[in-house]
Amino acid sequence: MYIVGIIVVIVFLLIVGLITTSKRIKKNAKKMRVDMEMANPLPKEKQHLLAYGANLALYRSESPRILSVKVDHETLKEGLSSYWDVSNPEEAVETLEWLLTEGHRSRYDQLFMALKAGQSFTEAEVGKSQICYESAQEAMMKKLSIAKSDFDKVDTIAAWDFDRAVNIARWSYILGYITEDQAWGYIARAADAGSHFFQSWKDYFISFAFGRAIAYEGDIYDIIWGGKELLNEKDSIWNEFSIQRSTAQEVNNLTLDKV
Repeated sequence: MYIVGIIVVIVFLLIVGLITTSKRIKKNAKKMRVDMEMANPLPKEKQHLLAYGANLALYRSESPRILSVKVDHETLKEGLSSYWDVSNPEEAVETLEWLLTEGHRSRYDQLFMALKAGQSFTEAEVGKSQICYESAQEAMMKKLSIAKSDFDKVDTIAAWDFDRAVNIARWSYILGYITEDQAWGYIARAADAGSHFFQSWKDYFISFAFGRAIAYEGDIYDIIWGGKELLNEKDSIWNEFSIQRSTAQEVNNLTLDKV
């Protein structure tokens, strides 16, 4: 019993240590983001537009409120080339246009709706998409307290495309593939579409998460913490800005309020 007690205490201390370390890492990461935001400030109108790319920005430990990123240019260039086949202005524009006009939603929305309706598929038919879909649904219910009724409101994975479009525009501008004006143009188009497609940021996150699960066949546990911050923390960019936006007013501000 003495040995068992020691083991229990050790396990408990390890868990406490891991939790403490995790909180410290999160706190330090948030401080770094705030420091970058102070060094590269943007007006609220532009921050609102960038909110539509917040999922992927936080996943990469970047601030969703600025164009600048902390990763060095060579790493960013290699990543954009390896994962997106984007190495020049033409490829950047082609990819951005595809994300905004077609994206993965054109291929996977039908499968998404079939899975929502309870249809079952073999792995030969859809790969790991069904397993990842079911895992994503369970993760969102357990970790984010999202109800089944919330899933009923979402009928597209379009946020998966729009969120990535915001970030591809951001990275392409940083690497010099497109101009700053072009970047804001693409980001505004993604924001316009997101504002049209979705009624709340919760719907937007659900759509993004299911897109990652179905189209990317990816585990969503690595984006859950970002979703929790965006949806639940009072100072998050999503809790500052509505998913709805005044398009005409913000487009005017983009041209008049350069930073």
